[in-house]
Amino acid sequence: MPESTVGQHTLRETRNSASAWEGVFPRIDNQAAALQELWDAAEEIVVSGCGSGLNIAHAVAPFCQRLSGKTCRAVHASDLMLNRDAFLNPSRRTLAITYSRSGSTSESVRAQQAAAEAGAATLAVTCFADSPMAHAADIVLVLEEAHEESITTTQSLTAMVLTGYYLAAVCTGRQDIIDGLQSLPALARDKMAAFETTGRELSEDAAISKYAFLGSGPNYGLAREAQLKIKETVLLPVDSYVTLDYQHGPISNVDDAMLVTVLMSDTGQAHYPEFVRNIKTLKGKVLLVCDRATDELRAAADYVIELDTGLPDGIRDILYMPALQFLACYKSIAVGHDPDNPHNLHYFVELEAD
Repeated sequence: MPESTVGQHTLRETRNSASAWEGVFPRIDNQAAALQELWDAAEEIVVSGCGSGLNIAHAVAPFCQRLSGKTCRAVHASDLMLNRDAFLNPSRRTLAITYSRSGSTSESVRAQQAAAEAGAATLAVTCFADSPMAHAADIVLVLEEAHEESITTTQSLTAMVLTGYYLAAVCTGRQDIIDGLQSLPALARDKMAAFETTGRELSEDAAISKYAFLGSGPNYGLAREAQLKIKETVLLPVDSYVTLDYQHGPISNVDDAMLVTVLMSDTGQAHYPEFVRNIKTLKGKVLLVCDRATDELRAAADYVIELDTGLPDGIRDILYMPALQFLACYKSIAVGHDPDNPHNLHYFVELEAD
């Protein structure tokens, strides 16, 4: 494949993220009354998916609980499919939100079916209107603007996370969060070139041959997704953990070949200086992704990405992702792979019929 075409879809789609995000708001606003009815009726919310869909669930579920006070959980779609009774309580009114870019991933389709059979209301979030999930759900949000040619998820991932955040903000009447989320496309456009430059520069550090991505709260889901991008497209060792849990065993892998990336939250500020010092003592490299870093952290870290938006946790989160998506894409190209077509992967997984 000519060098100029390698990764072209992944790069274009990551650059297009702001446009994909803009499509989220009218999709929800136009169905606000019906979505509000589902939300208000639910005593608990179960969010599911596979692969990137599960990572979305790990970001969306804690955010929804934070805003609503309802019990919200992320569950792998195959667990809902195979172990419905372990995750769904028919005596409680449940809203099951299922994420699948294709809308055709077998586990997600069957998880949605299992939820409906248990009496749950179902909301599907997908990029394809003509898909099994879309046809079967009580309500469907179709993010056509986030459709991708690449097998690798980029703009669809962040658009789907934004969908969950915006849905929660609308249904809980949080105008401050609505306004903040609606500001993200313009912020992303202003910063996208810098995100790409930073991601490419990080990919050029040839001394780095293994990675860890860390986050807490909703950022844990994003850390999982950053990890998945390296695993899928770069094929180098990579982990993802809740930030402080990394010191409970996984830190044994840190050496001068390791880049530890921390997706910083407002709630973790007091703990970051000590954590960074611990990584540096073991000769690991540290990348901090944050809104604004302290002088102490800037001096201690090897790399810092500062958004400088003034937005709090739960609003700025998806702005963390483009630079990390560019990092994975350019690193994939640098080591001789095509991020548009990762090894052994297809656009979606289809199981054999029962």
